[in-house]
Amino acid sequence: MKLQLLSLIFIFLLSLPSFAQKKEDVIYLLNGWVIRGKIISKEQDKISIQSVDRNVYVFTTKEVKQITEEEIPAVFNIKQKGFGHFTELGPLASQNTGELNVNTSAFSFQTINGYKFNQYLFTGIGAGIDLYATQTFFPVIGTIRGDFKAGKQFVPFYFTDFGYGFNGTKNTITGVSYEGGTVFAAGLGLKIGLSNNAGVMISIGYRDQRYGTVQQNINLQNNYQRIALRAGFYL
Repeated sequence: MKLQLLSLIFIFLLSLPSFAQKKEDVIYLLNGWVIRGKIISKEQDKISIQSVDRNVYVFTTKEVKQITEEEIPAVFNIKQKGFGHFTELGPLASQNTGELNVNTSAFSFQTINGYKFNQYLFTGIGAGIDLYATQTFFPVIGTIRGDFKAGKQFVPFYFTDFGYGFNGTKNTITGVSYEGGTVFAAGLGLKIGLSNNAGVMISIGYRDQRYGTVQQNINLQNNYQRIALRAGFYL
């Protein structure tokens, strides 16, 4: 049930950019002019439009070549430094390299706060939860990430996460206990701006979670290796 709910949230975040798109009326005239704004009246022989600078223009239908509705071009003035926040979640897909060597479903959520020094460097700390089929981890991480370009609506970025995953698995077998271990992740993503400093994002990367199983004073070290698919938002 938890995985189904988180999957629905993941799909919802992916669909957010389509809801954020705004549109405007565009009139193409026979003389080559293009007027953008909002049509305020449309009669049989003339049409009135209020432009983006709030001027009102009236044209006869004989002057008009085409009338369309188009998306408003996004203009962004993204901050180059300051506080930053990321919240992201998604499935962890790949082959389990633990002691049972079986495929298991997994889902991950994390939130990060930090400081953006410039376009290429953001550092922060975060925490989250990783839900594997047989174990649960609470990772506490540090992160380094940055943008490959600035000032655009679509911005590719890189990320590297590293830290420790505390094992929260309940012990149901007598004489067996579970331990946490280091966690590492790295990958690439795409930010989709919705305003100057906020938007949604998607990413793909590699994630490795190490852990231990202690039985009869013997500590068996294993790890989960996953391809992390994430969606989320940033501020």
